[in-house]
Amino acid sequence: MTGLRRLPSLAGLAFLALGSAAGAQERPQLVPARDVDISYKITRPDQPAIVERRRWLAGEHLERVDGPDKSTTIFDRNKDEIILLNAAKRTFRKLEGTGRQPEPAAGVVLTRGQKSIIAGLTCVEWTWPEDTETHTACVTPEGVLLRLAIDGRTIIEARSVHFASQKPELFQVPPNYAPALAPEGAP
Repeated sequence: MTGLRRLPSLAGLAFLALGSAAGAQERPQLVPARDVDISYKITRPDQPAIVERRRWLAGEHLERVDGPDKSTTIFDRNKDEIILLNAAKRTFRKLEGTGRQPEPAAGVVLTRGQKSIIAGLTCVEWTWPEDTETHTACVTPEGVLLRLAIDGRTIIEARSVHFASQKPELFQVPPNYAPALAPEGAP
C-alpha cells in the first residue's frame, strides 16, 4: 500500500479542477498527452529522499508508479481503479477510487508564474492555495509535472524525462500473479 501513502500525488495535480471566478483563466494540460517515463526525487517531511519511477500510457489514461521498495501501483483513470502489485508474493489487489490526494475545489484560482527548466524541459509554474498551504506545480505544455513545491519546499522534482512508447503489459497484472487475500476482519 506504499502507493497510497505517497505525498502528494501526480494524479492530484492531474485532475485539478482549474477555474477562476470569471471562468476564463487559461488552463494548463495536467495529464501527460503522450507516453512518458519519468524519474522523480520525492522529499517527504522528516524522511530520507527517495526516487520513484512513473510511467504513463497516455492514450489509455494509465499511470504506473514503481517505488524504491519494489512496490508497484497502477492507476487506471478510466475505471477509477488502483492495482497494487506485490512482486515478492506475486499477488495483486484491486481497489476502487483513485487513492490520490484531493484536488483543489472547483473555483480555486490558479496563478500562472514564471517559466523554469527542470530535467532539460521547460515548464510553467502554477500556484494555488490549499487549506493553509501554497502549492506550486511546474508543468510542461505536454502535461508532465516537473516539480511540486508546498510552501516553497520542493516535494517532487523530475530527475529525468523520456518520451517513448510504453508497453501496455506494464500497466496490467502479470499473468502469474494471484489475488491477495484480505486480512481477517478487513472489509
